[in-house]
Amino acid sequence: MFASNATANDEVESAELPDYDDRPEVRVVGTGGTIASTQAAAGDGGYSLEEQAEAIVNAVPVLDEFAEITFDQPVQKPSPFLNAEDFVEITKAIMDAAREGVDGILVTHGTDAIEENAFFQDLVLDLDIPVVFVGAMRPADAISADGPANLLSAVRLCTREEFHLTDEPSGVYMVMNDTIHAARDVRKSHTSVVDTFESGPAGPIGILTDSEIVLYREPGSYTANLTCENLDKIPDKTVPIADTGAGYEPFIFEQATAGEYDVDGIVLHTTGNGGVQPPITEARDKALDAGIPVTASTRVYWGPMSSGPTPDDEEGSLVTMEDIPAWNARLLMMVALTAAEDEPAIEAVRKAVYESKYANETVSPSAL
Repeated sequence: MFASNATANDEVESAELPDYDDRPEVRVVGTGGTIASTQAAAGDGGYSLEEQAEAIVNAVPVLDEFAEITFDQPVQKPSPFLNAEDFVEITKAIMDAAREGVDGILVTHGTDAIEENAFFQDLVLDLDIPVVFVGAMRPADAISADGPANLLSAVRLCTREEFHLTDEPSGVYMVMNDTIHAARDVRKSHTSVVDTFESGPAGPIGILTDSEIVLYREPGSYTANLTCENLDKIPDKTVPIADTGAGYEPFIFEQATAGEYDVDGIVLHTTGNGGVQPPITEARDKALDAGIPVTASTRVYWGPMSSGPTPDDEEGSLVTMEDIPAWNARLLMMVALTAAEDEPAIEAVRKAVYESKYANETVSPSAL
């Protein structure tokens, strides 16, 4: 059923395709976004959510040659409007599709928040089939719409046996512009260009050409596996992001410590390798002393954080988020805090970060 070297090009006839009656089933879970938008419907130069998942796929008839496509539409919103409750509803739609026996899941999504939802799903899902997020930078009725090619790339990935793992989660991916990104690493780097998504030093999982899929690193999940039975409780967690900068006031920490702001944890968005204003450091430490879980995530785009002067392996201490950006660090905290059972909340977060890191602590620093 699955291809080991499936190919595709503009002619399609020359591609190696599965037998039509033995095609894998791919569930398309629609959520909205530019890929489902048209400029004509908006009438004001912007985009309007006009297309449902089925209409988007039907506009790319070649997909039918690669897979049997089925549909679900749990959400229809611009991605900046999505909230944690929507993320959970999408999780449920994905899990329902997996239980029904589909061979892969494709999530159409707006690009503004696609990396957040993909990261969230990679944390909470443990499936032996791939989940592929796909979007578009141009609306469906644009002269050079990128959505159709992205959809074809995503379906091709779902039909590849390399992305169907049995001993570990098959993983969540984001496919755009002929590039396969791991959910853990992908970031939107530009407001408008088609090749906006990057995976930093880790690099993409692979690329798609007309004739093959080229893999640069192993497919699979690169985040902690935080599956939990109480998904509906995740949105109940309050985890604000406290920023820093010249003259910033530590009001989030002060209000939380004083009991005026009921939080379950706080993400501190730091400069560089963890630097913040002295008043923020003082307020952060008081919050930690009060038992409030606090993590630190750098505003620098790439590079892991060190623990700095506060060792992050001491129980109850600050947890550094390595190279996980603040918006995803917040989601990790919400999920880890919900999944925590017998261990202290902050330690559940620390464990999740450790399981999501690339660094190998057994390697000693060079003495040269």
